[in-house]
Amino acid sequence: MSQVRQIAHNTLVQITGKVITIALALVGFGLMTRYLGQQGVGYYSTIYAFLAIFGILIDLGLQMTTTQLISDPKENESQILSNALTIRLVSSILFLGLAPLIAIFLPYPKIVKVGLVISIIGFVSASLTSTLTSFFQKHLIMIKTVAAEVSAKIIYVVLIVITIYLDLGLLGILVAAALDSFFVFIFLYYFACRQTKIKLSFELLIWQKIITKTWPIALTIALNLIYFKGDIFIMSLVRTQAEVGLYGAPYKVLEVLINIAYLFLGLILPLLATAVALNDLAKLKTVLQSTFDFLIIITMPLIVGGYFLGIPLMILMAGSDFFISGQIIKILLLATGAIFISGLFGYAVVALEQQKKMIKFYALNAIISVIGYLIFIPRYSYWGAAWMTVFSEVFILVTAAYILRQQLKFLPKLNIAGKAVIASLIMAVPLYLFPDLNFLAALIMGALVYFAALYLVKGFDQKMVLEIIKIKDETAKD
Repeated sequence: MSQVRQIAHNTLVQITGKVITIALALVGFGLMTRYLGQQGVGYYSTIYAFLAIFGILIDLGLQMTTTQLISDPKENESQILSNALTIRLVSSILFLGLAPLIAIFLPYPKIVKVGLVISIIGFVSASLTSTLTSFFQKHLIMIKTVAAEVSAKIIYVVLIVITIYLDLGLLGILVAAALDSFFVFIFLYYFACRQTKIKLSFELLIWQKIITKTWPIALTIALNLIYFKGDIFIMSLVRTQAEVGLYGAPYKVLEVLINIAYLFLGLILPLLATAVALNDLAKLKTVLQSTFDFLIIITMPLIVGGYFLGIPLMILMAGSDFFISGQIIKILLLATGAIFISGLFGYAVVALEQQKKMIKFYALNAIISVIGYLIFIPRYSYWGAAWMTVFSEVFILVTAAYILRQQLKFLPKLNIAGKAVIASLIMAVPLYLFPDLNFLAALIMGALVYFAALYLVKGFDQKMVLEIIKIKDETAKD
């Protein structure tokens, strides 16, 4: 199979697998929210937001760095993977072990503190999984990751059902979530070891190479997570757990959408890195423009459609107790759109090895966002948190675009973006005129109207599709 066909095949496999995984995750999410209620979801969100603060210290940007290094023919793949995985494991044990100790001194109920200990297993597993994913991305065998994720998610849903049936409460839900991440790692580790040698490795020169390359990415990710997770953490300290639950539920949807976007961007990063390695800036700009157009085509109807369907979406997913969450998600979808585009620009900055230039902007954003959260969350609760999240993500989008313009003399053309806006506004008309349609009917109607309108205004055509294929073809040949 040619590399072009492999890319196309992997993309299709990932989309199919992600649809199945998301469907299973949403089933589990719906069962969980209805079982736990606002306060229980608040406890759940608090636990994950608190651990995410410590997750900042273990992320290290190793997935992007590992992908870059093992894509270099001059590097020893097995050696890089083994050492990167060991770095992950050591940092996970060191930093996540601090979380329960610090939580002792915070005004959380006992169930949250016990839940933190259980959930550490999932965080460590997810951290190790992200490093292994680089191997499957490089070799275009993402079907393995799909198989692992779907299998683990089936187990997760079964465990959720057992938890509810036996009435095991929040701790049962947390065990199910931790085992979900644990099984994904075990499955992927098994698949990877069948194709390459992976073991614990403490080679200081390799550690130095990896850490030297990854620390700017690690710092930017750390600063990013401070403002991305800081809102729920601060809310858990100054507002009720029910409010945390109402905000955490749509936040979970936002995280699912972001994971989908970064799944796609994970396939684009090797193309960007290859173009930079070949010093082919024309190809780099072409890949960036085509990817930007694709992301905009997806983002605009998400934001506009979310305005009309946010409430029925959250009621369908989480139950009628989360009606207010449907209002919150309308705001958070603006942040999601910004994250999609800034993710692309950020990957381009990494490919150009200019990530150090973003550090000052991430630091400034983290400071402004935390100050904003401390001012607005006590006064306006989840509304203040949501709008500050939008501000922080737009800030990073603008600054990443600035660095890209400075280093590459590139800003994307907005022709397709304008057409996506027009098509989204046309889609809004029937959604406005028929507000009583059930969610699924409204979603299908909106999607059909949007893509029909986009086609009529020439927002996409056969030429665009062929150009994307050509990009991948030329990159593969190189």
